[in-house]
Amino acid sequence: MFRPLLATALTTAMMIASATATPADAANARQSQGAAVLHQREPMSIGVFYYPEQWPRDQWQRDFNGMAKLGFSFTHMAEFSWTYLEPEEGRFDFKWLDDAIDMANKAGLRVILGTPTGAPPSWMGEHYPEVYRVDEHGQRHEHGIRAEVSLSNAKYQAFVTRLVTAMAQHYGHDRRVWGWQVDNEPSSFADFSDSAQDAFRQWLQHKYGTIDAMNAAWGGSFWSTRYTSFNQVLLPNATLAAEDKLSPHALVDLARFQADTTGHFLDAQAALIKKYASPEQWVTTNYTNVSTATDPRRSHDLDFTTFTLYPVAGANVLGGDSYAIGKPANLMEAAAYFRPITGTFGVMELQPGQVNWGEINPQPMPGAVSMWIWHAFASGASLLSTYRYRHPLRGSEMYHEGIVSTDGVTLSRTGREFVDTMHEIQSLESKLDAHAQLPKRIAARSTGYLWSQDVFWDLEIQPQTTLWNSWSYRNTYTLAVKSTGAPMDFIAEGDDFSRYPFLIAPAYQMVSKALAEKWRNYVAQGGHLILTSRTGQKNELGHFHEGPWAAPILDLIGDDVDGFDMLPASADGHVTAAGKTREWHRWADILSPRAGTEVLATYADHYYAGKAAATTRRLGKGTVTMIGVSTDDGELEREIVRSVYQRAGVAIEDLPKGVFVEWRGGYNMMVNYNPQSFQPSLPQGAQIIHGKAPLAPAQVLVWKDATP
Repeated sequence: MFRPLLATALTTAMMIASATATPADAANARQSQGAAVLHQREPMSIGVFYYPEQWPRDQWQRDFNGMAKLGFSFTHMAEFSWTYLEPEEGRFDFKWLDDAIDMANKAGLRVILGTPTGAPPSWMGEHYPEVYRVDEHGQRHEHGIRAEVSLSNAKYQAFVTRLVTAMAQHYGHDRRVWGWQVDNEPSSFADFSDSAQDAFRQWLQHKYGTIDAMNAAWGGSFWSTRYTSFNQVLLPNATLAAEDKLSPHALVDLARFQADTTGHFLDAQAALIKKYASPEQWVTTNYTNVSTATDPRRSHDLDFTTFTLYPVAGANVLGGDSYAIGKPANLMEAAAYFRPITGTFGVMELQPGQVNWGEINPQPMPGAVSMWIWHAFASGASLLSTYRYRHPLRGSEMYHEGIVSTDGVTLSRTGREFVDTMHEIQSLESKLDAHAQLPKRIAARSTGYLWSQDVFWDLEIQPQTTLWNSWSYRNTYTLAVKSTGAPMDFIAEGDDFSRYPFLIAPAYQMVSKALAEKWRNYVAQGGHLILTSRTGQKNELGHFHEGPWAAPILDLIGDDVDGFDMLPASADGHVTAAGKTREWHRWADILSPRAGTEVLATYADHYYAGKAAATTRRLGKGTVTMIGVSTDDGELEREIVRSVYQRAGVAIEDLPKGVFVEWRGGYNMMVNYNPQSFQPSLPQGAQIIHGKAPLAPAQVLVWKDATP
């Protein structure tokens, strides 16, 4: 019997559990038989999305046969089909999906099923309008788009529970179903509905226990903002702030609550599927790259994570023709972000060609689609799927290209590129050595990039200057690290730092005493730590320390921080290092080095001219480098980051922005997002397997080092 309170009870229980869960707990919880099943297939399974409900039934078998003939090994369906799976409230129809799965199986394709929770049917909104979310302006959303619902609404949760349970009972032991994707591109959209309001109050009570504890964390003594009951707390709505801004601590908690709500929503679905499905089926979801709102580490029941990737949508990051090659950091950062969570990751949606949703929607440069596939493979992806097989003929995505063109059979230009690359990779996969160890010269560069969504949210709430952008600031440092040819993982505070010879924590604003001590131990034991602007300004609650500026890291970096500055775009600021002068505007931590600390860069003007902008020191067996300035072009930061590896005696590459090299199964793979060609320096005796040097824009080079 269906019990409508099941979803609400499950969600509440997960919220309580998450309050004490650590990142390490989350990672361990996600190791499962499902992820192991994924690895029993080819090194990187490649598939394609298909929407049978959008096409005439008499074309389904032709389309599935076409996918298989092209070389795809799986297809993905059902993620937006709720109106067909439950055409009337409480009445399910799986016959059409049974037929589609049967046809896919006859063609030799495995099937990934999506739960269609991102696009509920019209009858739900007609009879239960309270399921829709309300935006920050008080506008209730309505049927006709996707992701318009309130994840906190008990009625909606009950409908999701019933649907997912029915799907899991029907397909959980169907051997033709390889795995599940819960929801679609989950994101923590702002929700100011009554349901979200009630859930937020519950979340706060679970987190703080008492209203006094919450008042202390939120700074309730300031402006008489204290509360005497959780029932008085409203969702912090920044659009209603008139003269001044809301408490940053309340806003960070709102971001945490929204991310937790999304994570628990996914976990609830995964738990239901695993209750009824065979252990051979796995469960994942497809996050939107490295999201600014969601936090995959707040979800515990997914077997592994995947993400969507659409690199070409008008941005021209590196100038020239780079707009047609793609944002250089997107796939690189996403792989580094999702891979360490469970050790397994995939690209569930890869751009197949021209898209429809960007401000400008250019054609990808010839070779770009191929390069993205190779880049995902080189980065260790176990699964890759493209969205979608057929170019749609109607609806809001009419201009979104597919593998085949509008006639349903002819390969598009980029579709041909995708298929050719798929075969090239498949021919190499049989030669991979699954037991090969990362060469010592590469392992010596391995770098952990310390990342926290809490820190990111806190930075974005109080940027202090309109020139600050946390996302592009991160790009500066990830690109600097990758210029060395270093393997890089995004890691969390609870992870083992000692696995990485190098650790970087840019703008890590919220630092507890425990984290500062963990950094000190890491360095003392031989690690090389890089800290940057804004690091250590606040404690784990987001409060300033009662003491000197950046108090917990001063003994670590060997500096005193005299304050910080930022400049308007119309002003001039300069910093000098190694005989070069560079401009800065965004941020400048003003450093006074202590005895034994070496100055790497100094400010050239303003009242702090001559003060240190970057320093380094030895501590125990390791080193600490502090980069206090954010320059306009990031070149100073790049040079200092590279110097940390060189001072440590580690051999590094010299790769320009957008050129990345990865290693997998005994092969080196280099990709070029830069609009200029690059001549790599290959080791003597290297055997080129694919591509050619110099490496042209949007091209790939694969080689195998000579056997020692």
